[in-house]
Amino acid sequence: MEFKIAKQEFLRGLRLASGIADRKSTMPMLANVLLRTQGKNQLLVAATDLNVSLTAELKSTNASDGGITLGAKNLYDLVSNAPGDEVSLKKADNHWAEIKSGKVAYRIVGMPDRDFPKVPDHREAQYSTVESGVLREMIERTMFSVCNDETRFHLNGVYFESDGSKSRMVSTDGHRLSKVERTIPNGPKLSAGIIIPKKGLSEIRRVLEAGGTCKLAIKTPHLFLVADDIALAVKLIDAQFPPYEQVIPKDHKRVITVDRGRFIEAMKRAQLMSSETRGVKVAASTNGITITSDNPDVGEVREELDAEYNGEAIAIGFNPKYVVELLGQMSSDQVTLSLGGELDPGLIRPLTGDDYLGVVMPMRI
Repeated sequence: MEFKIAKQEFLRGLRLASGIADRKSTMPMLANVLLRTQGKNQLLVAATDLNVSLTAELKSTNASDGGITLGAKNLYDLVSNAPGDEVSLKKADNHWAEIKSGKVAYRIVGMPDRDFPKVPDHREAQYSTVESGVLREMIERTMFSVCNDETRFHLNGVYFESDGSKSRMVSTDGHRLSKVERTIPNGPKLSAGIIIPKKGLSEIRRVLEAGGTCKLAIKTPHLFLVADDIALAVKLIDAQFPPYEQVIPKDHKRVITVDRGRFIEAMKRAQLMSSETRGVKVAASTNGITITSDNPDVGEVREELDAEYNGEAIAIGFNPKYVVELLGQMSSDQVTLSLGGELDPGLIRPLTGDDYLGVVMPMRI
């Protein structure tokens, strides 16, 4: 096996592959990237951790056929620091690889390509064409509230629903929830929602950075995404997502309208005086809202904000980090905070023009 490839083209595939290859696995092969020549002008680059798999078909000039697997991170580091604009790689005896670029030559140890796990075949799925920017935005606006507790695996991803024209993403960690809905003409048509794991979402987001359009398919147990010459297969979480609609408050007795930027800054200042167990108090009256926080070990803060509110006076406690992260995903100048009672969840959404919302559970204050 021997080929030449432009350094930047090689790095494009290796950058994505090194993010997927699993260096912590008990299977050494999963830390490797597969390189295999295809015909005279194509190089297959593949990586998998058995849950997320990537294949990239890169332009190359191949002198002889064959394949090899090499340590993904090591190879990426070598190529990114190579001095030339072109890289040549030749397979030597005992699965060693000889790599040359400019006036530098490396010899690194590899493993046989026949031992590399089989990657799910993305060509058998039926695809819908989707705007990459829309899908990436939906991921970014829900991924921050995914649960990181691995014992609650049914919450370790984003729930995705799509009826062929509207698509929805929802995530929750039990303390807060975020939900975004977008119109996707001729999008995927699912009979039931699916749960896409967090690592898979991270890799999808990286692939979509180039923009344009991508192709999306769900063929249980995988989600497939194809963008130009790069294909991802993400193994879905086999679990039941909770009935999220029951968590979203419907009875909005009290609605506060406030400037989003000022609300964020005030919550950040109050967060400096809060702790894990002591939240920030938001009190609303017809005069506006007052944000207070006190911590016996640090001190206390009080800040008044102009806001529109015509209901009865109410005070409610929130984890400020959750509110700030949620507001950071919104772009409108004004947001509404809808409240039931002091122990009911708060519903936060942009005042105009965006089908996005967040729910934050209250803290006792």
